[in-house]
Amino acid sequence: MSRTVIVSHSHPNLRYGGGEVAAYRQFQHLLSLGEDVFFIGSTIGPEDSARYFDPSQQVISFGPRDFCLRGRGMDAFTMEHAEIRDEDWIFEFLLALQGDVYHFHHFWNIGAGTIRRLRAALPQAKFICTLHELTAICANHGQMVKRSGELCHAASEVACAACIARPPIDFVLRQTRMRELLDLFDHLLSPSEFLRRRFEDWGLAPGRIAVIENGLAYPTGFRPETEAELLTKSGRFAFFGQATPTKGLDVLIRAASLIEARKEAFDMPLSLEIHGVDKEGFARIWPDLEVPDSVHFRGSYRPQDCVEIMRGYGWIIIPSIWWENSPVVIQEARAAGTPMIASDIGGMAEKTEGWGVQFRAGDPVALADAILSVHGNVETLTDQKCLITAPLNLAGFVEIWRSTCHISRKDTIARERKM
Repeated sequence: MSRTVIVSHSHPNLRYGGGEVAAYRQFQHLLSLGEDVFFIGSTIGPEDSARYFDPSQQVISFGPRDFCLRGRGMDAFTMEHAEIRDEDWIFEFLLALQGDVYHFHHFWNIGAGTIRRLRAALPQAKFICTLHELTAICANHGQMVKRSGELCHAASEVACAACIARPPIDFVLRQTRMRELLDLFDHLLSPSEFLRRRFEDWGLAPGRIAVIENGLAYPTGFRPETEAELLTKSGRFAFFGQATPTKGLDVLIRAASLIEARKEAFDMPLSLEIHGVDKEGFARIWPDLEVPDSVHFRGSYRPQDCVEIMRGYGWIIIPSIWWENSPVVIQEARAAGTPMIASDIGGMAEKTEGWGVQFRAGDPVALADAILSVHGNVETLTDQKCLITAPLNLAGFVEIWRSTCHISRKDTIARERKM
């Protein structure tokens, strides 16, 4: 049996983000099939490393095949480690696993140099990369949002130089280096058509990237809902996510304040619950933004409980103000059978096309109008539920992944194991 090494920029046991969750679920599913598979995550940088690691510690083991490396931060512009010794030990750790397949979910914290050296050391191995965001294109955290807050629609050396304040030639060189890095992979994957199109517009050859939606593990089976239950749910709205500026939680709170001012105009109560964020965490980012009485912060939740929690609401809101590639919250809402109110850009627009309600991104008035357009409306809620299709499950993902990347469960490389 061939050995698969799944590598992520983070570890979901420490931070819960879409890319690392998709990578870890893939690992768990392959492991459940009895496959020879390892998962390698990382801490985000020095702050997380200091929190979870002793000063001399380099690795956390969550199991015999599940590891988290100590991340020391890296240059976001070059995707290289500041010190070669940091690259050395990560390279040596990955090389020691002697994988037949290395599937990278992102290359932040792992490093471009690490991948170049590993590719040279294992020329027969299959290298795969899932592009979860636009880091290769955009040096501003891969979000294609200008530092002014304006959405960026295309990269160019002049526009990027104005945004990042570096000479245009730096961006010409960066693009060359990033394309050379992507050329090292046998297969490039994207969870959305939106992301694929952005990379093709940037210069990658059409057909170079295959689109496979991330696989999702979720409970199956739905209990029939009475009209009374649907009526109650039609007044219940929820947000699931993190308190980061690009997630648009401030847009949602501003919309809730506008709704609060108009509450005399509707008969049925409206509640908005925030999962994944507590009130203190929200206040740290938006200290001057008043939270209306209709909003309740529920704090953290276990990822495995998310779908079941979502089933208790009529609508899930995703108000992100950046493009978002393939938000896991949309897949979870589909698994729950709960329609969404989503920003009308990027992967959010793509993944909610044909169902749910879209509103102008970053516009609290438009979001308030969208919420009120469905509030208390059982017929609309029922119709929207019927439009939802189930997301791709992990078994389906692995089947498509194998076919797309030509991966067999049989031996692919005859080499002596020295583990």
